[in-house]
Amino acid sequence: MPKQSCTLSNVNTTDGAIQTSSGKLTLTQVLTYFAAWLPKPGNYPRIVRPYLVYCLTNKYSIDRFSLSLFAAGLPANRISPLRKFLLFYQIQGLPQLTADPPPTSTKIPAANELILGFLHDSITLRGEESRDTYTKSLNAFFRYLADEQGQGNQASFSGQTVGRYVEWLKKEGLSAFTVNIRLSAIKQLAAWVIKNRSQLGLVADQVDSLRDVDAVRGLTTERKFYKDSLERAERDELLNSIEDAADRALVALLVIEGLRTVEVTRLRVGDIDFERKQLWVKGKGKDTRKDVHLFDSCAQALISYLQDKSYWPIPPQAGKALWTDLKTYQIRYRVDKYLRQLNLKRPRLSAHSLRHTTGQLLIQEGVEPIHVQRHLRHELFETTQFYIKKQTEKDYYIKITDIPVKD
Repeated sequence: MPKQSCTLSNVNTTDGAIQTSSGKLTLTQVLTYFAAWLPKPGNYPRIVRPYLVYCLTNKYSIDRFSLSLFAAGLPANRISPLRKFLLFYQIQGLPQLTADPPPTSTKIPAANELILGFLHDSITLRGEESRDTYTKSLNAFFRYLADEQGQGNQASFSGQTVGRYVEWLKKEGLSAFTVNIRLSAIKQLAAWVIKNRSQLGLVADQVDSLRDVDAVRGLTTERKFYKDSLERAERDELLNSIEDAADRALVALLVIEGLRTVEVTRLRVGDIDFERKQLWVKGKGKDTRKDVHLFDSCAQALISYLQDKSYWPIPPQAGKALWTDLKTYQIRYRVDKYLRQLNLKRPRLSAHSLRHTTGQLLIQEGVEPIHVQRHLRHELFETTQFYIKKQTEKDYYIKITDIPVKD
C-alpha cells in the first residue's frame, strides 16, 4: 500500500484542518486533535485507538480498505467513530502517522546517598507523586546546606540549621503549607538516620543534633476550603446534562461515589459488584484497595456505559480496564467542559471538587461523619471535619436561636 505523507506547518486550524510543523503525528497526537475536532468526543478516541495500532502494526495505510479489514464483524456503534475519524484524517491531508515514543522516566534524582537510602526504606511513601515530593523537598534542603557552607556559614543536618532553614523559606515567600511539607520530609529523614545510626557511623553528638530536628516547629496554618463544591441541584443538573454514556459514568463516579480522578483511571470492570452494591477502589497508593458502597444512581450510569461498550453482562475478561488509556488530565478536561456548558465553572471548582461535593452532600443529608470518612477513605478524621465545619458555617444564621431576656 502507498506511503502517506503531507507537509504541514505550525499547529493551527483552517477549515477544520489541524496542522503541525513536523509533517508527522504520533498516535496520541492525532487522537488528541481528533477529540478537539469533534463537538462531543465522548469515547470516539478510545474506540479509534485500536484501529490505528492495527494499521501501524501491519503497516497499513489509514483508508477505507484497512478500515474494512479492521471493522469486519464489529457492531455499527463501533464502526461509526472509525468512519468519523477517517473523514477527519482526510481533512488533515493524510499526515504520516507514527507510533508513540517509549515513555521516558520522570523520576527525580536524589541529591545524595542519604536520600536514596531513606526513599528505598520508606514504606509511608505510596506512589511516585509522593516520592517525587519528598525528593524535591530533601534536595532543596541539602542545596540550602551547601549554599550556607559555601558562604562560610556554619550549617549541618541539625535542629538549629533546620530551624534557620524554615525561617529562610518563610522569608522566600513560600506558603506555610509548602514549608510544612518540606519540614515533614526533613523530620522523617532525620528519624531514619537516627534509626540507622550504627550503619551510618554516627557519633553521639550527631545523633543528639538530629534529635533536635523533631522539635523544630512548623508554620501555623489555617486550613481552608481550597476547592468549591456543587449544591445538590447543581450536581443533578450536571449529571442529567451528559448524554454520552462513558462521560456520564465517569462523572457519576466522581460526584456520587466521591472517587479521586486517579482512582477512576485505575478501575477495572471486575471492581464493580452490582449484586452486593460494592465498588473496589485503589486509592492514593496503588497497593491499597478498599471497598465502598455503590449508590444506585451511579450503578445505573455504569450499567448504561457497560452496555454501550458491550461489556454487559460483565464478561469473563473482568480484569480489563474500565477505560482504556484514560488519563487524569482527560478527566479534568471533560469535567471542565461540562461545567462550562452549564455556566457552573467557578475559580475554585474543578474535577476534584466533585469529590468534595460527595462529602458535603453526605454530611448535609445527615450521614454520620465517621461513615463519610470511611466512604471517602480519609486517613485522618480531621479531613472529614472540614465538611462539617463548612456545613456549620452555612447553617449558622439559619439555626442560631435568639434567647430572649425575661423582664
